[in-house]
Amino acid sequence: MCKKTVKHALLSLTILGFVGCSERTILVYPQGNSVQRPVTTPVKRPAIKEEILLGRSSNNTNLGNRVNVPTNNPTLGTALDANLSVPHTENELIERIPFPEEEYRYVKKRGRSTVSGRIYLENSHTSEKVTGDKLKLWLNPVTSYSRQWYQESYLAGYKLSKTDKRLYNYMKFTYSDNAGKFNFYGVPKGEYYLVGTIKCAEECGFSKSKSVRLVREVSVGNGVTTVELMKHVP
Repeated sequence: MCKKTVKHALLSLTILGFVGCSERTILVYPQGNSVQRPVTTPVKRPAIKEEILLGRSSNNTNLGNRVNVPTNNPTLGTALDANLSVPHTENELIERIPFPEEEYRYVKKRGRSTVSGRIYLENSHTSEKVTGDKLKLWLNPVTSYSRQWYQESYLAGYKLSKTDKRLYNYMKFTYSDNAGKFNFYGVPKGEYYLVGTIKCAEECGFSKSKSVRLVREVSVGNGVTTVELMKHVP
């Protein structure tokens, strides 16, 4: 009996020793019998500054000079804004767009409205008003063709190629009196550029005589539309 007890004791010690030397894995199950999965922490990667490669670089003939991505195209593969204006050189002659015949088919030539107003320049220092006498004014319907002239010629100051003569069939002309007052009769309703030019010298603060062009977009409705065409100088 004693021998069996000693035998069982030695066998138990051997098993415990084997288990103690073995690698153990303990699984902990929280309440609800659901197994908690390990949380994976994403690896932070350094921000990549996108660049466009142009031409060749002295360091690597296969690559080009590095330039920053334009602000309007922060992500490579994004299309550039098609409405951005293309820069021109100072004395460059800009070609007008083809005359849009289809667009002008919807522009009326005769109407029943009247556009009345006054054209003048005002000296910013003396508040003197310069009106001139018998100044030629015209109404130019707002279209893609006239809008190019307004943006490229009047606002940006570039010279455009010759005007298509068909445009004059849709324009209205008149002259001012010695007080700068004018009237257009028989004008169709719509949007127009009202245009006039005044020559001015010392009374406007200029050292020599200059021709100052005045342009304003006006909306013509029923009846009489009253508008002031003026600009502060110098």
